[in-house]
Amino acid sequence: MNIALTGGGTAGHVMPNMAILEDLYKYFDKVIYIGNKEKMEKDICKKFNVQFYHCDSVKFDRSKKLKNISIPFKLHNYINQAKKILIENDIDIVFSKGGYVAMPVVYAAKQLKIPTVCHESDYSLGLANKLNCRFAKGIITCFDTTCKKRNTKVFDNPIRKDFFDVHPERIYNAYGLNRYKPILLIVGGSLGAKSINELIYSSLDDLCQRYQVIHICGNTMKPIEHKNYIQLKFVDNIQDFIAASDLIISRCGAGASTEINALNKRALYIPLQNKSTRGDQVLNAKYLTQNGYALMLEENKLNKQNLLMMLEKLSTFDKKVYKYDRGNNSKIADYVNRIAIENPHPTYV
Repeated sequence: MNIALTGGGTAGHVMPNMAILEDLYKYFDKVIYIGNKEKMEKDICKKFNVQFYHCDSVKFDRSKKLKNISIPFKLHNYINQAKKILIENDIDIVFSKGGYVAMPVVYAAKQLKIPTVCHESDYSLGLANKLNCRFAKGIITCFDTTCKKRNTKVFDNPIRKDFFDVHPERIYNAYGLNRYKPILLIVGGSLGAKSINELIYSSLDDLCQRYQVIHICGNTMKPIEHKNYIQLKFVDNIQDFIAASDLIISRCGAGASTEINALNKRALYIPLQNKSTRGDQVLNAKYLTQNGYALMLEENKLNKQNLLMMLEKLSTFDKKVYKYDRGNNSKIADYVNRIAIENPHPTYV
C-alpha cells in the first residue's frame, strides 16, 4: 500500500509526520508528502529523503475576512491538483497533520474515496482540521477533550526516536559552559518569536548575571554579543540543548512543549497570543500549567520584571513528571495501517 502525508506552514505541522516515517515504512511501500513548495515542508522532506509534491493552498484570513471570498473558487482548482497527485501515486490512505495546505488534499481524497486519518497536536482543533475531520475515517488527538467523535484515538504527540539519544556534554564542550552555573535556554519556535527576542535583548545584563543564556532566536534578529550569552539562529540537535539546560523559555506549540516535557525540564511558556491565531498556544499552556507540568507568562504581561520573577519561581518549581510513551509512534502507524486495511478505496476512474 501507499500513503500520502500532508500538512504544513510550520515545523509543528511537518515534524510529527517525519517522526513516524520509520514506523510507516513497516506497512507502506511508498510514502510521499504533499505540501506547499513555498513553505518549510519542502526543505524538511528533502532532509528526510521523502518524495515531495507541490499543491497550492488557500489560507483563511482571520483579520481581513473579505479576502476569504475567493477561497471556494481557488479551492476547486487546488483539489484537482491534489487528485492528480493521489491518482498518479496510487495512494491508499492520506495522513493529515492539519494546516491549510492539507485541505485540498483531504477534499481530493474524499472525492476519490481514499480514507483519511487526521491528526491534531494542539489542545483545540484548528480550522482546517475542523473541516477535514468531517471526512476522516480516523482522528488522532493528544488530549482527550480535543474531539468527541467516536472514531477519535488519543496518543502522545509524535517525537523522532533519535530525540531521546541525548548528549548534553556536547553542548557543555562546544560552548565552554560552566556546569556549576545554571543554563537558561530560550527558543521561540521554527519562525522565532520577536516579542520574546526583544525582551531578552533588553534584559541581558540581568539574565547573564544569573544564568548562562543560550538563545535560539530564528532568522529575524541581528547578532548580539554579551558575556554568558550564546546566540544561535537554528539548531539540528535541539534535544542536546534541552537536556543541557536547567530552565527553558519557549512558545507553547504542541511540538516544542511535547519535546520539553518528554525530557522533563522546567519550562516557562509564553504562548503566542494575537488576532491572527485561534489561541491554540494559550490553551496548550493553560493545560500544562493546570496539570503541574510548567509555568506560564501571558504575552500581554511580558516585561523584564515579570520575566525575572517567573524565572525565580521556575528555579524551585516542583514539576510533575511527564511519562512519554516511547512506543507511541508505532501505535500511530499501526492505527493508520488498520484504517487503510478496513477502508480499501475503489479502483480510480
